Amino acid sequence: MWNDSVIEAVRVFRGKELDLSHAGLGSYCLESHEQRRVAIESLLGHIKYFRPYQRQEAVAKIVDVAGARLPDNLMLRSEQVLALRNAGMQIGAHTCSHPILEKISDDEALSEISNGKVGLESLLGEPVTHFAYPNGKPDVDYSAKHVAMVRQAGFVAAFSTAPGVAMQTGDVHQLPRFTPWDRTRSRYGMRLLANMRRSAPQVVASTVA
Repeated sequence: MWNDSVIEAVRVFRGKELDLSHAGLGSYCLESHEQRRVAIESLLGHIKYFRPYQRQEAVAKIVDVAGARLPDNLMLRSEQVLALRNAGMQIGAHTCSHPILEKISDDEALSEISNGKVGLESLLGEPVTHFAYPNGKPDVDYSAKHVAMVRQAGFVAAFSTAPGVAMQTGDVHQLPRFTPWDRTRSRYGMRLLANMRRSAPQVVASTVA
């Protein structure tokens, strides 16, 4: 995936400054692990809202400037996905190439959603019933038309990245999701408690088919 390529390029860069200003992506001091983490987060946050072809071009420039030789195993291989399933994990779909659905055409979005499901089902030999919206912010990364596409594709449920707690009255195709990215147990615990106290999670207005 494009984001893994960016992470690996920054990780293996041996210089102290990664200058991507000619590509409109800024310049980053990389003298410490923390600076590399900040650079990665900044680049990913900027690039993910590009259209797919623009994103590919930007990633190619980063890899080229970094002088990175990327391995061919940055993502899970098919046999590893099967191993996860065989170990008891449930596999859900997440599109084919992780585009921001609001940034592509309706035809492209439907193809990404549907073909991602078909591809996984072909690999696993079983129905894939759950979906996660790429990046997952309601009304920013996906809208009501994409919720309808997910239903049309046959998914039983889908997840956003809106914080909050799922309720019985909620839309099962826009379930909220708590992301555990905190770096300490105390911060994780405090944020989990705050998440549980939230009001109804944000969703896009949609009509259940």
